[in-house]
Amino acid sequence: MWGSLQKMFNLGHIALKLRSLKHNLIASNIANVDTPGYRRQDIPFDKVMQTYLTQEKMLKTTHPKHRPFRTRDLDELLSTYQPKDLGTPNNVSLEEEMTAMVENQLLYEATVQALVKELERLKEIISEGGR
Repeated sequence: MWGSLQKMFNLGHIALKLRSLKHNLIASNIANVDTPGYRRQDIPFDKVMQTYLTQEKMLKTTHPKHRPFRTRDLDELLSTYQPKDLGTPNNVSLEEEMTAMVENQLLYEATVQALVKELERLKEIISEGGR
């Protein structure tokens, strides 16, 4: 049980960290909407999370002498998905960025609420288990 809880909290941690990074990039895009030559920045949240979730399933050791598979940390995953060019200069749309910020904020809050519910469930399991 602890393994599944640890995975769930680790997944929540990564999701919140990615959402926070995405929020900062969107804020930067909004702040630079009128900056000449500025190109919008973004994090492909879905692709990074999918890679993170599937990377530990990629290789399994079946013999004690096999070399363990090293999972990539979040910074390595993000560098993989950093596009070199996100379009022409001054390609920031204020309306699109504000919409993206609201959506990202809602998803961040939903992730926090899911973690809170999981903690409440764990607290209930602990308190009911003591009876």
